[in-house]
Amino acid sequence: MTITKKQQSLLDDYDIYGYHSGGGCMHFAYDTEHNELQWLINPVDLLDDSKGKSYYEPNPTYPSNKDQLCMFGLHYEYLGFDLGKKVKETLSNYASFPNWNFYEGGFYFHDTLENGVPKMKKVTESINKLIKDQD
Repeated sequence: MTITKKQQSLLDDYDIYGYHSGGGCMHFAYDTEHNELQWLINPVDLLDDSKGKSYYEPNPTYPSNKDQLCMFGLHYEYLGFDLGKKVKETLSNYASFPNWNFYEGGFYFHDTLENGVPKMKKVTESINKLIKDQD
């Protein structure tokens, strides 16, 4: 998938980058200080299940505008137990995530690109401190 000029402008504006994780899945991404820990950012689609309950499903494409609702995901399972536990505690203590949730070995929240990127970067500062203290 080719990045459009508008998407490249978003990458530049937010100091993030385009990432292909395989299987046709494209993401905006942001690194932490750990080589196995990065945020992946994708737009979400609002869908309904068979009972009519609505839910968000990540779309494996690049976001297209700053007001688009996105999923910001961080998978910390590969960090080892101690560091992974500290990262989870840091995320738990960060109060300004809208629509956030933990899953086995990871975390995500939903927000617009414009509002979510600063929140992601703020908590990443704390995570990076944990990583540096671990070394």
